[in-house]
Amino acid sequence: MNPEMEKDLEMEIARALQGLPDLAAPPGLLTRTMLALEQPVPWHARPWTKWPVSARIAFLVFVLAAVAAVLVEWRLVEPALRGAASRRLAPALADLKCFWSVLGGLAGAVVLVVEQLGKVFMLACLAAAAGACAVCAGFGTVLVRLTRARPERNQL
Repeated sequence: MNPEMEKDLEMEIARALQGLPDLAAPPGLLTRTMLALEQPVPWHARPWTKWPVSARIAFLVFVLAAVAAVLVEWRLVEPALRGAASRRLAPALADLKCFWSVLGGLAGAVVLVVEQLGKVFMLACLAAAAGACAVCAGFGTVLVRLTRARPERNQL
């Protein structure tokens, strides 16, 4: 666009915006806002360091008890409750065990490949893959910068 036309358009838009009436706030907005600002924030919504000391101590005791219960493998929990929990968690744990087995098998396959092909070859493959990633990232950066660059303005 022509710089003169841009300035004219800018002036026209500024005049149109200045001619608009001011927007009125909904009734009662200011009073509701001021009342909300004057109300104190509840202790649990404040940062942890601003909690009352008794609440911080109780929270720490609760967290330590929870961690201890997990580390002791729920031995503190009633056996019937532990059995019910294990029945409900059994499908998820089976899926997790299957996933872990697959990961173990893949890790074993990687170890065998490294042993058979040699460490130097594997390091060369990893270096080539890292180089390919760097080249792709570089090309992507160049393309993004080219697409977002402002073209020179045409002077007609």
